[in-house]
Amino acid sequence: MTILLLGATGFIGSEIARALSAQGKMTVGLARDPDEGARLVPGLAWIKGDLRHLVSPASWVDMLKGVDIIINASGALQSGLRDNVDQVQSDAIIALIDAAKAKGVRRFIQISASNATTDTSTDFMASKARADAVVSSSGLDHAILRPGLVIGRNAFGGTELIRLLAGVPLVAPGLTGLKPVQCVGMEDVVSAVMAALDAPAPLAKTCDLVGETAHGLTDIIAAHRTWLGLPKPRWSLTVPGPLLRPVALVADMLGWLGWRSPLRSTAFAALTDGVSGRAEDARSLLGRPCLDLGTVLSHLPSAGKADRWHARLGLLFPFGLAVLITLWMASGVLGLFQTEAAARLLIEGGMGPGRAQACVIAGSLADLGIALGLAWRASVKPALSISLGVMAVYLAGSAWVRPDLWLDPLGPMLKVLPAFVLTLVCLAMADER
Repeated sequence: MTILLLGATGFIGSEIARALSAQGKMTVGLARDPDEGARLVPGLAWIKGDLRHLVSPASWVDMLKGVDIIINASGALQSGLRDNVDQVQSDAIIALIDAAKAKGVRRFIQISASNATTDTSTDFMASKARADAVVSSSGLDHAILRPGLVIGRNAFGGTELIRLLAGVPLVAPGLTGLKPVQCVGMEDVVSAVMAALDAPAPLAKTCDLVGETAHGLTDIIAAHRTWLGLPKPRWSLTVPGPLLRPVALVADMLGWLGWRSPLRSTAFAALTDGVSGRAEDARSLLGRPCLDLGTVLSHLPSAGKADRWHARLGLLFPFGLAVLITLWMASGVLGLFQTEAAARLLIEGGMGPGRAQACVIAGSLADLGIALGLAWRASVKPALSISLGVMAVYLAGSAWVRPDLWLDPLGPMLKVLPAFVLTLVCLAMADER
């Protein structure tokens, strides 16, 4: 039996991939970057594919050779520079289903979402629902699994938003005007997939995966804070949910620069609309209800320093990056608008006027290039690395041309060192998965 797993490097898909690998099942993982997939889950065979470009049945034919079962754990929370929700969650999957029928694939397991309907406020839910309907009517053996808010050791989307809110120091944040949320543990989602794999034919099942109890967002955040082992907050701050819409709009705009922020409007909409489902469905696959939130968190490995770092540093990363972008942008603009003043510092150190001006202009253009590179998600790691080299050149050059600046009472060169360290910290946090 050969399994094709879509979304194998994602939040849910990577956990399914590890479970399949542990059971020795022959699994092919589809990823935009197979090398990244091999690093994350080395037990799979990996092939390259981008769902945005796999929107016709013909584009799937070669990938389905020898495939018996397809598991679709792919998804895109919201359209942006690197994602198109309709293509990823609807067009590509519908094309895959047509190709799967033609190639004789035995079973299709679709990871959808509770509350996925075409009558919804988000493209995420509507596109999932369209694909679900095609799976259901395809004639293939199938299981459509519809998890609620998935709680796991890793985090993404709404789950990551909750993790970050739980990490806010001193303050217990809360939002009003939101509907209750039913959660499900990653362990139960993976177990349901394994049960659907082994279920006897014929199989035609749609199953919500949610705990029996719905929770308010404030309670979910508090439970995560306890799991993380963070100190009890000194104050509470409750904010009406609609007041955060401007934050979501900014995050949406950053999505078109490639940033997949958990603050985007789709995550907020899911929490505002609530997450609900039929808790009794899980019995048909698991033989029991899904575990409740408290039990889910107790089953996760004890939170350690790395989890607390994630919760706290995840909040600080965008601020640190914004500071660096501002620093490099301001440095570049000031250098171009005050070229003579900047060149004078070099001339006083013995450099010729022409060469001094050329150095200032070249440095200013480099600074602006770094600022733009930091703003663009795809280039952030190279830009951070380049900025370290540029700062090293600035430090070495100042020691050679103007060593007196190191002893200046205002410490202009010494202030480069904190920026150097902040860049190293941001570079260490720049990985997405």
